[in-house]
Amino acid sequence: MNYKIAIIVSEFNKDISNNLIIGAKKEYSKYCSDSHIHIYDVPGAFEIPGAINKILNSDSIYDAIIGFGCVIKGETAHFEYICNSVSNGIISLALRESTSIPIMFGVLTTYNYDQALERSDINKKNKGGEVMRATLDTIKLYKKI
Repeated sequence: MNYKIAIIVSEFNKDISNNLIIGAKKEYSKYCSDSHIHIYDVPGAFEIPGAINKILNSDSIYDAIIGFGCVIKGETAHFEYICNSVSNGIISLALRESTSIPIMFGVLTTYNYDQALERSDINKKNKGGEVMRATLDTIKLYKKI
């Protein structure tokens, strides 16, 4: 199996996002012999749903789309607004009647930088790899339904 996957990745907290991408590629390579991963950078997590929407409305053909990023809580309510907007945006795209492929949520929402590093550590339980595994499983499920 060689699935074509689009990854929208936030450049904000880029070191964390890069670790998620490394984990995702590592997991993908366990099951797919040829890399068909296309990465699209966006400035921040808030822009992820818009980029996903743009891909869904284009002529591009993907088996799945993943949104990767990291939002770390600061001293203001900004964290809550961004996290809610991104998660609501992604789920609304995934549930659109016209959407026939998995749209996956890979945005870390942590209270501090250390938590983000822990969840993106490429030598431990990397959330990028976990999301890729869930993506591959969900592609198979969608093709079966």
